[in-house]
Amino acid sequence: MKSFTITFFTMLLLVGMVSHNTAIAVNHDIHVGNYSFNPSTLNVDVGDVITWIWDNGSHTTTSTAVPAGASGWDAPLNSANTTFQYTVMVPGNYSYKCTPHAGMGMVGSFTAAGTTLTLTVTPSNQNVTSAAGSANYSVTSNTDWTPSSNQSWCAVSAGGSGDGTITATYDENLTTSQRIAVITVSGTGVSAQTVTLTQAGAAPSLNVSPATQNVSAIDGNATFTITCNEAWTAISDATWCTVTPSGFGDGIVTATYDANPGSAPRTAHITVSAAGVTPVEVQLIQDGTVGISEKSETTFRISPNPARDQVKISLKASTAGTAVISMVDLTGKTVLEQNVSYNHESQLDVSSFPRGYYFIVARIDNNSIIRKIILTE
Repeated sequence: MKSFTITFFTMLLLVGMVSHNTAIAVNHDIHVGNYSFNPSTLNVDVGDVITWIWDNGSHTTTSTAVPAGASGWDAPLNSANTTFQYTVMVPGNYSYKCTPHAGMGMVGSFTAAGTTLTLTVTPSNQNVTSAAGSANYSVTSNTDWTPSSNQSWCAVSAGGSGDGTITATYDENLTTSQRIAVITVSGTGVSAQTVTLTQAGAAPSLNVSPATQNVSAIDGNATFTITCNEAWTAISDATWCTVTPSGFGDGIVTATYDANPGSAPRTAHITVSAAGVTPVEVQLIQDGTVGISEKSETTFRISPNPARDQVKISLKASTAGTAVISMVDLTGKTVLEQNVSYNHESQLDVSSFPRGYYFIVARIDNNSIIRKIILTE
C-alpha cells in the first residue's frame, strides 16, 4: 500500500510538471545563412515564439502556407534587419521560404501542437455618469493577459490568467464634455483586445460672487469671482462700467468704472451667462461724489494736507453719531477704514502707506463726502 501511494503521488507530480512546462512559452531560434534555414524543420507548441537570426547574405522569411486563422509573414533578413519573431497562435502545419533563394532549396517548416489561444473582453463599452465610480469587464481566455488604460483619470486592475474580471476605476468628470478611456488588454500568444469606458459630462453650473459690490465715487475697478464649468460671457448695462467680456471655467470678472460726477449713488447691473444654466446678475453700486451739501450743518475737514504720518479728522454735526472714514488709493482700493464720532477729533495713522495721492471718504448714513490728500516723505 505504501509503495502504491508513493507511485501515485510521483505520477501526479510528473503530470503537474508536464502541464506546467507546456504552459510556458518557448523561444526557438532558426539561423539564416549559406542559403539554408537551420534547423529547417521544428515541432513547437501554441504560444511559442520562433526567431529567425541572420548570419550572412540577403534573405527573407516568407510564409507559403499557414493554418486557417493564423497570420502569414514576410520579413527581410540582412545586415540591417538581423532578426524576425513570430508568435504561434494557431495549431497546425506552417511552411515558409526565402523568396530569392527558394529555387535553391532554401525552405523550412514547423508544426505547432496545442490548443488555439483565445482572448475575449466584454462588453465593448461601458457608459457611466460624471460621478466617480467603477465598472467591470469580463475576460474569457485560456492564456495570460494584462490590461492598461490610456487615460490617467481611469485606472484598471491587475492582469490575470484564464477567465477573469477587469475593474476600471474612474475619477469624477468636472467638465461638461463627454470623455472616453480606451482599455487595451494584451495576452500571451493572442491579439490584443480593446474596450472603452465612456463617461458623461457634468451638468453645467454657474455661480458669481459677491452679489453686490459697493465702491466709492472715484474711478477704479472691482472683481467678481466666477465658478463655472462652461464658457461664459459677461455684460454691463451701464456705459460707465465695463466688464471682462468672456472666459471659460473658473475665473474673474473685472468691472472697471468711471468716477461718479453726480451726488446720487448709481448702480451697474452685470449679467453673467453660460450655456445650459440660468444667467446670474450681480450689482456694482457706486457712491455719489458729494452726498452732503457743503452748506449743511455737517462739516468734514482733514489736516495736515500734505501729510506724512498722521491725518487729523474733524467731523462736526448738529447731532451725535458716528461715520465710517475710508482711505482709498487711485485704483479704487480701500486701504484703511475707521469709525469716527461726530464732534470729536480723530486721527488716521498713514505712516505705513506708500507716498502719493489718496482720497479720504466720509460715509454718513447713505451719503459720502470725499477729500483728496497727498502723503509725502
